[in-house]
Amino acid sequence: MSEEIISEIEEDLQKERLKKYWNLYGRYISSVIILVIVFIGGWQFYNFWENKKNNDASNNFLNILSMSNDDINQAINEINGLSDLPNGYKFLLKFKKASLLNKSGKNSEAQLIWKELYSDKSIDADYKDIAIISSLMNNYDQPQLIAKLDDIIKNNIYFSNLSKELKANILYENGKIQESKNLFNEILNSPGINQRSQERISNILKIFRNN
Repeated sequence: MSEEIISEIEEDLQKERLKKYWNLYGRYISSVIILVIVFIGGWQFYNFWENKKNNDASNNFLNILSMSNDDINQAINEINGLSDLPNGYKFLLKFKKASLLNKSGKNSEAQLIWKELYSDKSIDADYKDIAIISSLMNNYDQPQLIAKLDDIIKNNIYFSNLSKELKANILYENGKIQESKNLFNEILNSPGINQRSQERISNILKIFRNN
């Protein structure tokens, strides 16, 4: 077996390990994103609840956000039937609907919702950034969104390292191995990185070193 073939096999194995790790990590990212979305809307929701503008809608809103993924169709129908909510909650429910559609294998439908969100000029920049990240996590082949990652890295302190990790994975998928490795190292050495992220990036870099 030639060295060229061996090299290709090793590269494929490395790529497969990183992909598996990213798939596991992706579930963690999704949880973080949901928490951030709820946090962003938390104060607005508190005011809405306190003012008792629509207690039935408020209860339905909370029930849908906490609904499991066991009955996706029911959850989507509940979302579609919920009205008379401030825009902030409508945006949150769109994120929830996109997540449910994606988990049910309807990625193209989820992508349409994320595109609607990041294209909407009326919503906060944080929501747009979350929609861009969510969309790219599930489809790397979007050059126009990849370009926007640099803006998120530069301007959004909450999602800077997360966006760098996503970009590093995209670079790797596009065959830019050294650039990907350099970016992972940059994240690892960034000030204020938490222990969980540090361990995760260290494990990713071990995959590079072991191949």
